[in-house]
Amino acid sequence: MGHSMIVEFLMKKYITLLLFCFFTSLDTSDAVEDKVLYSSLDGSNAVRNIGDTAKGDHHFQIVSRSGEALLSSVKHPELESGSFAENISWSADGRYVAFSVRTSGPYMYDTFLFSVRSKQLILVPTDDNDYQTRPIRWHNNHTLIIQTNGPFGEKATEESVAAAYRYRRTIRISESPLQLETLYTTPRSKAQ
Repeated sequence: MGHSMIVEFLMKKYITLLLFCFFTSLDTSDAVEDKVLYSSLDGSNAVRNIGDTAKGDHHFQIVSRSGEALLSSVKHPELESGSFAENISWSADGRYVAFSVRTSGPYMYDTFLFSVRSKQLILVPTDDNDYQTRPIRWHNNHTLIIQTNGPFGEKATEESVAAAYRYRRTIRISESPLQLETLYTTPRSKAQ
């Protein structure tokens, strides 16, 4: 081997060693934390995801501007422990927040609605048993559109891909007690 080949070989080894040391010294837990605060439009309340998915201590809270926890997912068995709130959507008046959360297994997501005023939590029901639901948008302060996709929870096969569907529902919210009424359901369409 010539002198220049030896130098080139050693430089490559040195650079590889430097890169290895650099990347192994990084704290990778930040990559799986959600540090965004999902505030209502008026800023009076927010949803915050807490913890690190790699450590298994993650959960979420709905908090007031003063920091009071209005809801903590660890205190609600219907909200699977170790799940962040996703697809978070506040009504324009800030009285309601809809979100999806993992409820059974790694692929099943349900949509929940929380009333800030009554501090009640309610599951948005669905007729499906192998699905994911998520809030899409608010039509007005008391009307929410959610989408259901299915089936989920199994290994993807040609048959399961061919059977995939989705539909949307328009839900009206009322209080005393917190209730949901389905106003309209779109026909099931083939998922793309």
